Amino acid sequence: MKKVALIGNMNNNFYAFSRYLKEFSHIEVHLFLFQTDYFHPSDDAFTENWKEYTFQLNWGNLKTFNSKTFKHIKTQFSSYNFIIGCGLSPAFLYKAGLKLDVFVPYGSDLYDSPFFRLNKPSILYYRILCSKAQRKGIREAKAVLMIPTGGFLEQFLNKISPNANHLKLGVPMLYIKEYTSEIFKEKKKQFNTVNKINNIKAQGRKIIFHSSRHCWTKKQGEFENKGNNYLFEGLKKVKEENNGVLNFHLVTFEYGVDVDSSKELAKYLNIEDHITWVPKSSRKEVMMILSTAHIVVGELYNSFLSYGVIYEALALKKIIIHKREDHLYTNYYKDLYPMLYADSSNSVKDSLIYINENSDEIPQMVEAGYEWFLKYMVKKPLDVFLSLISSS
Repeated sequence: MKKVALIGNMNNNFYAFSRYLKEFSHIEVHLFLFQTDYFHPSDDAFTENWKEYTFQLNWGNLKTFNSKTFKHIKTQFSSYNFIIGCGLSPAFLYKAGLKLDVFVPYGSDLYDSPFFRLNKPSILYYRILCSKAQRKGIREAKAVLMIPTGGFLEQFLNKISPNANHLKLGVPMLYIKEYTSEIFKEKKKQFNTVNKINNIKAQGRKIIFHSSRHCWTKKQGEFENKGNNYLFEGLKKVKEENNGVLNFHLVTFEYGVDVDSSKELAKYLNIEDHITWVPKSSRKEVMMILSTAHIVVGELYNSFLSYGVIYEALALKKIIIHKREDHLYTNYYKDLYPMLYADSSNSVKDSLIYINENSDEIPQMVEAGYEWFLKYMVKKPLDVFLSLISSS
């Protein structure tokens, strides 16, 4: 029996991953939630089985970055055969004299945490120490698992650990069996938001699902820009080209620094009647809503191969519109999942019109996307991890 620890749970990624690992009888899996984790297994699951192997840590932020914590970590994790971590786990384990077997960065733990920036003078000392330890902990990790990002995160990894064993795969961050279960179907029938959207569909509207954070006025910087405005403006252009008629309806979330700006833009464009705003929701609620949609629109400003909503759309067999510059990823994959490219209001408009005019092509595209998801987002990374765990 191999004893495996998953430390951290950004976006509930490791909770989903733990559920796959628990299917193998030779692995004992424990999931540890940082003090700072605001994603929780209960946000994804319809049962409470997670309680059997999930533990809350009393450390994870700069205030707990001290020798007392490090001694506790040494005692707590020395018995594990294999340790997988994200967030600040490299820094804390390094100071405890332990190494990660696999570091799985989610973003800021690679491009921000390892590099000192003066934010709060009151924690200046601990910030310096933690940044230094994060770099050393990443260097000492036996492997780094990170899906290709077109060079963005790779530049930071190369700066910290140019000789890193970089496994160019994504962690299985979506437990597909949850969303094909009978309980999912039953809960979906009882969900008021789903019933509301189904009433809109009954009027002949195609539902566009867009769960990306609203962040497009450049308040947060280029990397955080999601290009949400392109979607709103694209809808307006479809409406104009169709003599003021719009057979699309957008479902989006009150999530992000630019929600108010997006609402103002919708009013200015006179498309607010074609938008349903949903409060920020748990993933299980998000997935129930997404399952009602015809189309999923992701990020439109920066090019990415994959992120949460892409996993979700592929798993539920939805056609995807987003920005993906294929030449950045073809060296790593023999094929890429089918999607429609958009990085402007005009290309959003063109993609929506294409879907309207070529509806017979969509079933084949989404089926191919689902098979790609199972192959590259579930089976391949699981095979790699099982091999690493077995040899540990």
